[in-house]
Amino acid sequence: MTAVHVGRQPVYDRSLQVVGYELLFRPEGPADTGAESAPVAAAYPGTDPGDAATTRVIVSTFTEFGLERLVGRRRAFVNVTRAFVVGTLPVPFAPESAVLELQPGIHGDDEVLDGVKRLADRGYALALDDWRGEPERAALLPYCRFVKVGLGAVPAEDLPRLVRELRAEADVQLIAEGVERLSDMERCHELGFEHFQGRFLLRPDVVTARTVSPSELSSLQLLAKLADPEIDLADIEAVVRTDVGLNYRVLRAANAAASGPARRIESIRDALVLLGMQTLRSWMLLMVLASGKPDEEKLRMAMTRARACEILAGRVGGARPESAFIVGLLSSLDMLLGLSMDAVVERLPLAADLHLALAHRQGRLGKVLDAVLAQEASDERRIASLADTLPVDVTELSRAYLSAVTWSNQTCDEVLPAA
Repeated sequence: MTAVHVGRQPVYDRSLQVVGYELLFRPEGPADTGAESAPVAAAYPGTDPGDAATTRVIVSTFTEFGLERLVGRRRAFVNVTRAFVVGTLPVPFAPESAVLELQPGIHGDDEVLDGVKRLADRGYALALDDWRGEPERAALLPYCRFVKVGLGAVPAEDLPRLVRELRAEADVQLIAEGVERLSDMERCHELGFEHFQGRFLLRPDVVTARTVSPSELSSLQLLAKLADPEIDLADIEAVVRTDVGLNYRVLRAANAAASGPARRIESIRDALVLLGMQTLRSWMLLMVLASGKPDEEKLRMAMTRARACEILAGRVGGARPESAFIVGLLSSLDMLLGLSMDAVVERLPLAADLHLALAHRQGRLGKVLDAVLAQEASDERRIASLADTLPVDVTELSRAYLSAVTWSNQTCDEVLPAA
C-alpha cells in the first residue's frame, strides 16, 4: 500500500490574510518507482503511466482524509495531472472548494484545451503553475483565474517584463511563489502581485524581539507549569489568581465546558478541575496568544505544531506527550509574539529536557520537535534523515500531522469566538 504524505503552504493576499492552502502531495515507497502505476492505468485507460503515481496519491488522499480536514473553511490549491484535466479521471472535490493547478508539463493541445474549457464551465477555478512565458502553454491563459510565478525560476531582471506581458494577455491574478525574503515580498508587492507564498510569510526573517511583559510572563509561567507531570493544582491556581485576565478567561472556558445550567463554577479551582489538564493546555495557548492578537493562521499553525508534537511523542516513546505539547507551542512564540527563543528559555523555569529541546533541539523532545518542523515545512531531506535519530515512520509522521491539523481547526473554530 502506498503511503501518503501531505504538506500545506498558506496562500496570502495583499493584506496578509490567508485565502487558501496549496496542498503538497508526496508518495512514498512503491509508488515512487512506478510499481503501483499499473493498477491506476488499468482502471482508467489512457492515464499516462508517468503521472499515475501522483494521480493515485491525490485520489487516496481525498478518499482517506477529506478536503475539509486539511483546509477547513478555506480554499485548497491542488496540483492536478493531465488525467484530471482531460477527463480520464474525475476531479474528486466540488468547484467551490479548490483551485486546480495546471502543472508545467500540461501543454495547450486540443485535448487539454477541451478539458480546461469543461472544467471552467463547471465552475472550477484554474491556475497555471510555474509560468515562465512558454508559448506552448499560452493557449491555457484565457481559462485560468490565477497564474503562479516562481521567483527562483525567473531571473530577477525578467520579472517586470513577464508581469507586463501577463497583464496584457490575460485577466488573471498573480501569485508569487518562493517568497523567501522581505525584499522578495516588497518587490512583488510593487509589481502588483495579488497573492504570495513562501517561507518568509510563515517565519519572518526579521523579527523584532521584545521583553516579556508581567502579564505575558505569568501566562508563560502557567504554560511551563503545565508541562510538569508532577504539577500541583494549587500551583496552577496561584498563577491564575495573579492575573485578572487569565482569571476571567479560565472561568469563561469552564462555563463553556460545563454541561447544563445546573453546573455551578464557584471558584478557580472548580474551573481547573472541570477543564482538566488536556483541555486546560489547549485553552491556555489560545488565552495567552489571543491577547497579543496574532495572525489567526499563525495561531492555528502553533496549535497544529503543539498537537503534532504531543501525538508523535506518544507514538515513538521516550518523552512525555504533555511535555512535547508545551515544547511545540513554546517553539512558536517567536512567530506569534515576536519573543526571541532566548527570552523564552531564560525567563521560564523550564525542566532540563524542555530547555534542551527549545534551545538546542537536543534530547528526545528536541528530536520530536525537529520531526514536526520538518513535516510542517515539507522538507523531504530532513524527513528522510529522521530515521537516524528518531524511530519514526514517515507515514506515521504524516498521519500525526494531519490529525493535528484537524484538531487545530476544530479547536480554533470552537474556542476563538468565545475566547
